[in-house]
Amino acid sequence: MERFGPLYCETPETITGVFPVEPANAISSGVIVLFGIAALVLVMRREPRAIVLYVACALLMLNGVGSILWHGLRTRWALTLDFMPALIFLLIVAFLWARRVAPLWQASVAAGTLIAAPVALRFFDFGMGLPVRFGAAALVIVALAIWLIVRSYAVSRTAAMTGAAALLAALSALTFRSVDAVACATVPIGSHFLWHIFLSTAAFLCVFTVVTLGGERRDA
Repeated sequence: MERFGPLYCETPETITGVFPVEPANAISSGVIVLFGIAALVLVMRREPRAIVLYVACALLMLNGVGSILWHGLRTRWALTLDFMPALIFLLIVAFLWARRVAPLWQASVAAGTLIAAPVALRFFDFGMGLPVRFGAAALVIVALAIWLIVRSYAVSRTAAMTGAAALLAALSALTFRSVDAVACATVPIGSHFLWHIFLSTAAFLCVFTVVTLGGERRDA
């Protein structure tokens, strides 16, 4: 099979399509599903009527399943199932978080920025290579996260702290994803599996933050 898409330390020279093509990456993707289930339990207990949060939890679990299939089979449809639910999850959670700490128009601008920045960097190279464009998109997300954390502090210190923890976990995930290629020499399986663990931790903490902010608003 043709080698396409992101390549990792575990990606073999010849893609056989026999599951699992990348064992450690496929197994670690199961952590994403587990955090999705944990987020679902949290929502059922503390925000049982928040339908949109149920959708977010389902997307997180679907992202985990897609990641397992992508690293297990490395097919084009599996790659789509890997990243598309994650992007939609990010958009939904960012909007919900912003809506609980800011007016609707600001939440809409935040969501619009999340859509516009990656699209612009995807279709217009601006004289930058793909890694630089990926980093630029990450900076937009980090800036938005910092704004959300600052706004959250006025509503709930707990939410601000869990939001900050989510950002730190996401930055750790990004670091491990970035060094995967250079880690091959010392760690044969690379560090991409830590991207799965830390980023799904960040996703759960984001849901926890949104739920906490919802509780503070009801108690106010």
